[in-house]
Amino acid sequence: MHSKTIGNSLRNLTRRKKLILLILADCLIAFLCWVVFGPPFSFMIASNFELSLYQLIKDNILSFIIPFFFTFFYFVWSGFYLSLMKFFDSKDSIFRALIGSLIFGSFWGVTYLSQYEVIRTDYLSTVILQAFLLSSVFYAFLQISRDIAQLIIYPKNERFNGKPVLIYGAGAAGNELYQAIKVNSAIRVVGFYDNSPTLSGAEINNIKIYGKHKHIKKLSEKYRGMEIYLAIPSLSIDERRRIISSLESYKVAIRSMPALHEIVEDEKALLQMQELSIDEILPRNIVRRSVIRFENKTILITGAGGSIGSEIVRQILRGNPKKIVLFELSEINLYSIEGEVNAIKKSKNILTEVIPILGDVKNKKRLSEVLQRHSVDIIYHAAAYKHVPIVEYFENITEGIKNNIFGTKSVCDAAIENNIFKVVVVSTDKAVRPTNVMGASKRFAEMIVQSLNDQNQDHIFCMVRFGNVLNSSGSVIPLFRKQISEGGPITLTDKRVTRFFMTIAEASSLVIQAGELAKGGDVFILDMGEQVKILDLAEKLIYLSGRNIMQESNGEGIEIQEVGLRPGEKLFEELLISGEEIKTSNEKVFKSNEKFLPKEELDKAINELKKAINENDHFKIKEILINTVEGYSTKD
Repeated sequence: MHSKTIGNSLRNLTRRKKLILLILADCLIAFLCWVVFGPPFSFMIASNFELSLYQLIKDNILSFIIPFFFTFFYFVWSGFYLSLMKFFDSKDSIFRALIGSLIFGSFWGVTYLSQYEVIRTDYLSTVILQAFLLSSVFYAFLQISRDIAQLIIYPKNERFNGKPVLIYGAGAAGNELYQAIKVNSAIRVVGFYDNSPTLSGAEINNIKIYGKHKHIKKLSEKYRGMEIYLAIPSLSIDERRRIISSLESYKVAIRSMPALHEIVEDEKALLQMQELSIDEILPRNIVRRSVIRFENKTILITGAGGSIGSEIVRQILRGNPKKIVLFELSEINLYSIEGEVNAIKKSKNILTEVIPILGDVKNKKRLSEVLQRHSVDIIYHAAAYKHVPIVEYFENITEGIKNNIFGTKSVCDAAIENNIFKVVVVSTDKAVRPTNVMGASKRFAEMIVQSLNDQNQDHIFCMVRFGNVLNSSGSVIPLFRKQISEGGPITLTDKRVTRFFMTIAEASSLVIQAGELAKGGDVFILDMGEQVKILDLAEKLIYLSGRNIMQESNGEGIEIQEVGLRPGEKLFEELLISGEEIKTSNEKVFKSNEKFLPKEELDKAINELKKAINENDHFKIKEILINTVEGYSTKD
């Protein structure tokens, strides 16, 4: 109790007062070391304790003052006293303490020997040995004094109420992570885990290294709410995924250090613990992004402020184009992406000109003016209404058709009139045998692109079709994490639902790469791996957040609720309408030869849609789509 009171009193002192106390303590330590291991005590022993200690100190005091003066000067000069007591055990502080101790012993030896005119060789060796002993003892007492001060001012028992953490990995990264978090009283490291036979059973700073999974189970039962910090950044994603899968059954929350390539790019990332990424939770084929060069090219991106459009902008910027035209209907989205791109330009010294333009893709005249004024070479058309329930609502069907079908036609027509070399249209898997208006509108737009390409051999029109992207607006992953953090329930539309998963960056990269492969009229399909059951994903997220599923634990834990499929929603996704995937030179990009309506039939359907839109007849719109889009079905 007294030590705690003393610790609180010392902790509440000003930095100046703490520094004065520290210097006085070092002076006292140096003095005691000099008395015991220097001349005073040596002479007393030699005289059989007949000489006065006070007189011996008085006679030899210069051999203390001079060495301590130089030692103190070094400590101040080197910044030794700037080190915070809480973090004294850093290698740099230890090194400075060692040099200061050697200076103290060495200058004592020089000062002591300088009073003699003639020095015998055997006596010189004795003084050198005594100087080394004095240095060693002084260094030891310096360290001990810091350790005692740390125990009094920052007692370790304050950490017992902290969150229990097991560090998975006892290598260099695990030790660095421990050094970074050990001073945080909110975290209590209860052990390390490493399956290396040479490490199992050893200790790091008196903390045991465990080597078997049964130890993890015992620790999770002993310490409620224990989390595991993965500290093996050099592992491949497959190895990390295997480890995480093996830990899932223990129902402990898992956080992860960044992968090695992230640490190489940003050294500060080493100590940043993150939530598990979807790559670590689910088996997926990771897409390696490659930079496509766009020197001397002007690129226009429609929907430049959206999830996909903005990422296409970022990645095209890396290709060093002459100019990027950001074409966006939403003012706030345009403002956001322009600010971000300009910041990237400044930080990386990129000279690309960035033009922010407010505009609607349905306004062909406005588009033509922009294309002509800026001499655009390539268009990436990402502007679309994509949220199925919103477009499916009967009052929004007309606007969805206008934007997705006639907006795409407007972009392509303007491109033809202004001799644009290439147009890459971003499409969706929901265009395949659609069960909703949004998907049907995107397939109709695809057919327009195919038809226009067929009629205009001097231009290249292509489209890229892919499934859901993670962390886009409306993505299920952030929703699930939020629901878990709030204690549930997790809401699923249907426990049978499966989906493809790909990150925005991966999908955008492949859109750009597919555009480079285009010959005209291409329907590109991205390899998104295997579909994942959303129920499995929800369960994994619950377990890896350290929680239980309600029905497995007698009413405790996170409940998973089925709320029913939304209007127009599918149980599973498809990427092919007919035929087979045709390989390209890019293993992640395939092509599909898909039929489209002859020009006369397509033009007739377009005119009928225009009339239905003018009359705001959403029943007629659906009827036209059913008769035009292969596989489209509706429950209405």
